[in-house]
Amino acid sequence: MTDSSAAAGKTDYVDDRAFNKRLRRHVAGRIRTYYTITAPGLEDLCRQELIGLGFDRSGLAVETGGVTFAGRLVDCQRANLYLRTATRILMRLGDFGATNLRRLEKKAGGLPWELFLPGGRLPDVKVRSRRSRLFHTQAIARCIRDSITCRLDRAVGPPSSVFPQTLFVRALEDRFTLSLDSSGEPLYKRGLKAGPARAPIRETLAAAMLITAGYDPRRPLVDPLCGSGTFSLEAAMMAKQIAPGAKRRFAFMGWPAFREGQWSFIKREAESNVQDLMQPLIFASDVDAGACDRLAGMIDGNGLSDAVSVDQMDFFQCGADQYGGGPGLVVINPPYGIRIGSAQKADALFNTICQHLVEAFKGWDVALIAPRPELFWSLPFPARCRPLLHGGLKLRLILGSIR
Repeated sequence: MTDSSAAAGKTDYVDDRAFNKRLRRHVAGRIRTYYTITAPGLEDLCRQELIGLGFDRSGLAVETGGVTFAGRLVDCQRANLYLRTATRILMRLGDFGATNLRRLEKKAGGLPWELFLPGGRLPDVKVRSRRSRLFHTQAIARCIRDSITCRLDRAVGPPSSVFPQTLFVRALEDRFTLSLDSSGEPLYKRGLKAGPARAPIRETLAAAMLITAGYDPRRPLVDPLCGSGTFSLEAAMMAKQIAPGAKRRFAFMGWPAFREGQWSFIKREAESNVQDLMQPLIFASDVDAGACDRLAGMIDGNGLSDAVSVDQMDFFQCGADQYGGGPGLVVINPPYGIRIGSAQKADALFNTICQHLVEAFKGWDVALIAPRPELFWSLPFPARCRPLLHGGLKLRLILGSIR
């Protein structure tokens, strides 16, 4: 090795060491603010989950649509892995005022983007602006991308296809908040399902329903209109204490501060909590044989056979005497909207379902979705309800007991 090449190698080593030191100081080891996005109405449940993970309740702030918490990068990773009701988790990078594009580019360019973004990659920039003098979202996004390129001072390629990065920009009354998405795909994509199903309920909403209904894995759970099996899969992960993010990948795995060894330790810690069950206490069924076959395949493929039993069966042939260990919980997302054709048909089916529950599941608890708030007043059993927003539809979650 020549003197010049040795000197260059030494310089590269020093630069790498200095860069890693900056990563530890400003990203991995620094207490930062994170924002957990939730579906409307799930904020308090998400807050309780964070408290259950060990976060100090005094440091949690509930806002409309999410919960803010403070922590280190490892806390962000654990939250992505364990939270059942969160949609995604954002790392706050900067907050500043700007009334023109020149000021915006200067402020955004002052952030140390090299510490957060994979080398040579631009993030997808998504902008929302309200009551700000800068309101043209495309111009704002272009300005911020230019500032990132200038800061990195090298050619920047298209977004990474392996770990795509997304930067969320919120402009409110000339105040800009920049947040980097740590999750990637929404957290309701657990990685269990092989493909899309017709009108499925999101996993985060299903988990919220089960938590709100007080699901107890020691009691049977009946999912008699299972469809794609979202309720059964979520309940199985709860019963076996499987972290909901155990089967998927996250955007933070592409960040410069990500360390595979540390992440492997976090995953092993989660895997050590997984329980083997003696026998299934979750009973999924549907009149559609194809849906049952697909769900049975997912159950087997994800090691959940000790938690869930799948059978083809018409709901109106189901009864409490078929399930041992009761009484338990019946959870239903009945067909409504375009799945059934008209509001009148949906109402009639809902009322027929409720009547069958009264006749066939005496002593059991019930959690089901009502497509219209007015249906609550015609229930043939005592219940309480809470608002539910699913796919833009204003629904009601009915929680009751068959006396």
